[in-house]
Amino acid sequence: MGRLRAFWGNRRKRWATIGVVVVLYMFINGRIAKIPVVQVATARTDALKLTIAASGKVDGDAADLAFGETGTVSHLYVVEGQRVEAHQVLARMRRTSGSSALGVESGADAEVIEAPTAGSVVQIYRHEGSAVQPGLPVLRVVSADSVGIVAYLDSEDAGWLRLGHRLVARAGGYLARPWDLQVEAIGREAVQREDVPGSSRQVRVRLRILSSGFDLPVGSAVDVDGEIPMVDKALLVPAGAISKTRGKTYVWQLNAGHLRRVEVRTGPTNLRHISVLTGLAEGNEVVVESGAGAGMMGAKAELKDGQYVRRTVWPGEGQL
Repeated sequence: MGRLRAFWGNRRKRWATIGVVVVLYMFINGRIAKIPVVQVATARTDALKLTIAASGKVDGDAADLAFGETGTVSHLYVVEGQRVEAHQVLARMRRTSGSSALGVESGADAEVIEAPTAGSVVQIYRHEGSAVQPGLPVLRVVSADSVGIVAYLDSEDAGWLRLGHRLVARAGGYLARPWDLQVEAIGREAVQREDVPGSSRQVRVRLRILSSGFDLPVGSAVDVDGEIPMVDKALLVPAGAISKTRGKTYVWQLNAGHLRRVEVRTGPTNLRHISVLTGLAEGNEVVVESGAGAGMMGAKAELKDGQYVRRTVWPGEGQL
């Protein structure tokens, strides 16, 4: 009988102990669940770069070439797309004499058209046997030395461009062959694109082609992209770490698990990262996100000075 009482007494103690453990577990987890989780990034010194992405076209100085007399095209020595050298004979005409409406050919070859510079024949307007008059275009030649890329950039992006900056051009998508470019002229005003009716006003940028073997025809559409420096050395944080209220700019700095609201002064931004001029030091951790994802509560606006939080690493950490 004594053993039976001891058994039931020990059993009650065991269940009581288990109950206490369960209650403590639920209490602790409830408290932890109420602690907000924040994603943090580390302020670090690096170069701030701007990603350029613009559309453009292959451009060049073109000349319409014509005869200076009335006659008939007797010989055409080139085809469209053909490369030509300076002073190469491109076409020859047979002079027409007489005053009748139809005219009478003189029977002798007369004037010729020569290429003014090395380049390419991009269009032929009149073929062999066609009647021509003085000044009537016969063919069009683009100077090889003048071929380049014209890109159109938003004013904000163009403001960071400098002569000599390097970019690349592609025709046919991001995986197409890249052609190396160098900025050689930047427009001083925003203009509308002549080839895109109704387009917004953009800055016209001329780029020299550095790659050898460039073979895209004049007028071809291209995509221009690359990265250019904005600030050579700056203290950077993700743009999402910056908050503004009542005319003040600040970040939430994390120190030993507790938050501190720190007022900062900011500089240039590439929309992904922003430079911080005062208020932070390299290595400081700042809150980028709060309230997004499982286990998080509230938003950054609900954070409080001195509040204890749980930290996770911002997914974009290390990406500039």
